[in-house]
Amino acid sequence: MTSRRLAAVGILLLATARAGEPGGAPVTVQARVTPTEVTVGQSFLLELQVTAPEGARLEFPPGLRSETLELVPVSPAPTGAPPHTAQYRGRCFTLHEAIVPPLTVRFQLPDGTEGEASSEAVPLHLVSALPKGEDNPTLADVVAPVAVPVTWLFLLALAVLGAVTTAAAVALLRRRRHRVGKPAPVLTVPPDQEALRALEQLSQAGVLEREDYRAFYIALMEIVKRYLERRLSAPVLEMTSTEMGAFLRRHRLGKELAPIARELASAADQVKFARGSAQRAAAERHLAEARGLVAALERHLREEEGEGAVPGRAS
Repeated sequence: MTSRRLAAVGILLLATARAGEPGGAPVTVQARVTPTEVTVGQSFLLELQVTAPEGARLEFPPGLRSETLELVPVSPAPTGAPPHTAQYRGRCFTLHEAIVPPLTVRFQLPDGTEGEASSEAVPLHLVSALPKGEDNPTLADVVAPVAVPVTWLFLLALAVLGAVTTAAAVALLRRRRHRVGKPAPVLTVPPDQEALRALEQLSQAGVLEREDYRAFYIALMEIVKRYLERRLSAPVLEMTSTEMGAFLRRHRLGKELAPIARELASAADQVKFARGSAQRAAAERHLAEARGLVAALERHLREEEGEGAVPGRAS
């Protein structure tokens, strides 16, 4: 009786071990991105390759859409003998390094076993759109002037670099005027100046001329949220559009700004997630409203300074 039980347990363990890989052929998923270095909004190709036993039925992911990454299928689900391959067209919308997350493929093997297999995460590197070795491109005199494609990310980084360099130079001069051992003041770019400079760089980046409204609104909302986060001392960058609106309505300085912020967030969400259309005039109007939001909050802060109020305190 004991030997029969042991034999039954052995058969069960063997069946469990081979459930996901009948015939010794495991199901594996490999993701490959070309190229791995991209600029903001630039298209790249993601190839998802699955190795599975012949006759296996596969269900590939439908795609991916988030605030920073978009993957859209460009080929139908594969059929026939392995290896099976599906392709996706991707675009990245972030100022920092990005990662294509693991993608999961569902499968059903010829013996009826069902399961899932996932790929490894693939890093993406954000780079400037300028050609290597051409930090200061010049135009030849023998031909007519042509437009040099400079992305808004490069211009924004250049503005921040200039501000940091200026602050460092001023700090060095002040340090020389102080006694040895006396700490020098730490200088930072005021939130309103930082936001207005970034908005100006965005208007000159050429994204509206290319009608890349998705990249425009993602950058616009990041600038607005960063300004509100610095000025109101709250984690606005981590908030959703709904959470940001609720926060502004509760804040004594944000009640007047809430309708403008709601309109900007609604337009951005429509373009980013609902794939709605946006016209040039509407985008330029929203850019002007973002500048107006900064001006309105700065006006309230100046009014409260005369009353001795603390700018970051919420009611």
